[in-house]
Amino acid sequence: MSKGTGQKKTGADGGKGTGGRKTDIEIDPGEATEAEAMEEIVEGEIEEALEEAAEASGLAERNAELLDSLQRLKADFDNYRKRMVKEQTRILETAEAELVRKLLPVIDNLERALASADGKESNGLRDGVALVLEMTQGVLGKEGLEVIDPQGEPFDPEHHEAMMVVETDECPEDTVVEVIQKGYRFRGVLLRPAMVQVSCPVKG
Repeated sequence: MSKGTGQKKTGADGGKGTGGRKTDIEIDPGEATEAEAMEEIVEGEIEEALEEAAEASGLAERNAELLDSLQRLKADFDNYRKRMVKEQTRILETAEAELVRKLLPVIDNLERALASADGKESNGLRDGVALVLEMTQGVLGKEGLEVIDPQGEPFDPEHHEAMMVVETDECPEDTVVEVIQKGYRFRGVLLRPAMVQVSCPVKG
């Protein structure tokens, strides 16, 4: 029995022979469409996230502006409230000072009545006037009324009004030698200057 020539046959699939070809990979159209759809969804989500971030940034800036406006509004209101309180206090103090000013002639008349009351027959009246005067001065004194009685003090043009000049060598020049009418201050504010006589050197 003789040996054959030994030739190898190439299968129908191309085998390893020199005339064989590799098969190309084909992509299913359905899979391509699904990938594109997924890509669009991802891109849409990215754009939406960017828009939300931009919107959040804008809201943060707006909130900062509103907060600044509210703080300035609060500061303006606080200043307004302080001005109103100060103005109301000033008006009240002015009204109180005006009321006390109107009562000064009453005090003057009580002092005159007390000075003119003498003799045993006037003891009861004198005591009554003295009591009324003391009570009036006490009440007004607690509210801030101060008496200006500068007898023997240097003349002060801010609180004294010179009604007469008296020549004398018994005291230094510009000394109050007599108080004609007392002055008053109310809570540090001058209501009425004291009317006084002031000394001057004897001429000649």
